[in-house]
Amino acid sequence: MAARRTKIVATLGPATSSEENIAKLVRAGVDVTRFNFSHGDQNMHLKNAKVVRDTARELGRNVAILQDIQGPKIRTGEVEGGTELVAGNRVTIAAGDFLGDASRLATSYDALAEDVRPGHRLLIDDGLIGLRVESIEGTDVVCEVLEGGPVSSHKGLNFPDSNLSIKGLTPKDVEDLRFGMEEVQPDWVAVSFVRTGDEVREVKERIKEFGGNAPVISKIEKHEAIENIEDIMNASDGIMVARGDLAVELSAERVPIEQKRMVARCRRLGKPVIVATQMLDSMIRNPRPTRAEVSDVANAIFDRADAVMLSGETAVGRYPMQSVQEMERICRAAEGAINYGRDIPSSASWGRGDRYDAVTHAACELAEDLETEAILTSTQTGLSCIRVARFRPPNKILAISPIEHTVRMLALVWGVTSILGEQAGSLEDRFAGAIRAARDAGHLQDGDEVILTGGTAGSVPGSTNVVEVVTVGEET
Repeated sequence: MAARRTKIVATLGPATSSEENIAKLVRAGVDVTRFNFSHGDQNMHLKNAKVVRDTARELGRNVAILQDIQGPKIRTGEVEGGTELVAGNRVTIAAGDFLGDASRLATSYDALAEDVRPGHRLLIDDGLIGLRVESIEGTDVVCEVLEGGPVSSHKGLNFPDSNLSIKGLTPKDVEDLRFGMEEVQPDWVAVSFVRTGDEVREVKERIKEFGGNAPVISKIEKHEAIENIEDIMNASDGIMVARGDLAVELSAERVPIEQKRMVARCRRLGKPVIVATQMLDSMIRNPRPTRAEVSDVANAIFDRADAVMLSGETAVGRYPMQSVQEMERICRAAEGAINYGRDIPSSASWGRGDRYDAVTHAACELAEDLETEAILTSTQTGLSCIRVARFRPPNKILAISPIEHTVRMLALVWGVTSILGEQAGSLEDRFAGAIRAARDAGHLQDGDEVILTGGTAGSVPGSTNVVEVVTVGEET
């Protein structure tokens, strides 16, 4: 059976935090495990990371760890039980630590009164409750309730009309990054509620400061992020289309449009992209997904996303393993309907790239024309392989690297099978070692024709400048 090309990300949580269940997830085909640092403590995450690493090693699989830091999530404070906001009534939102009720709610955000204006909307609990600012009286924000409903403690607040002055990286995030780099050593870091490219660059500086080298994925879930998307994408190593908060910030009907735009833009830039949130949401409670959910996952695959993600389905759901298995089936069915041979875009259609883009594009077209078994990339950082993968060729993409972090990191990238290889000096030795590693791993056999790609010794990471056609077993 051909390997699945679209990767599956699964979030760990109470439903999957035991050694037995983590092992089941890895066996079921999960490529990336997401560690949500908004929940749980650091010791729990470290324990689970060790189980993921040990299980993957035992099964001979490369499974990446994605550390997802909380970011500046703004919430309500404690609320009296049974509190309900009624449409047409007034409610005051104020910074502080007090027990809220139907007339007055606390928030964790001290600068709220400075950042909002009359007429701005405030949304509570993923948009279920809608407020409109009427006046600002000192530190009190007086609102009219537009859409009412029950409200409980610590619910999220969204501000779709306001540009908040809150810092992008909180003290908790900094501490979690330090712990992550020193102890967990994740293969990717996801940053929540990104608004600007500078926030991404600050995270990268912190990762470097703490001795890490994990690439950064920006979660697009704020209206400011859509406004600054080019700068954010240029600063990021990957993108997550985080559709939950994004739908609250923009409006639900805009999310599919922005999703398609982001996936297409990421492909052009060579940035891995994950489509996330509520993909199989009903499977939190039910053993089978709805038809609409199946179509949603399939459409992300038709858009050529690198990965699809399970959140509550595997973190707190009743059917975590079935959710992964269902995702696997949908991926395979959707991929079977795609003619990837016709999918390689011309360089001109994406605008002028650099010489390395041209070389990897030529390698993909050559592999398609010759119907080679694989495109085999010798890589240190994984960037050469990501350049190849963005063209979505129909051939196997095999990445050989002597660096374990690179091998695991590539588990997120569309269509890539990564293999730990030998350290070698010359390009000729690297190519020979790559063929040997791929053959030993069972991905190639004598007589297979392959395209070899790589960069000459001393070249800049990602600078693929050599393409060679060889037949396995006949190479010199």
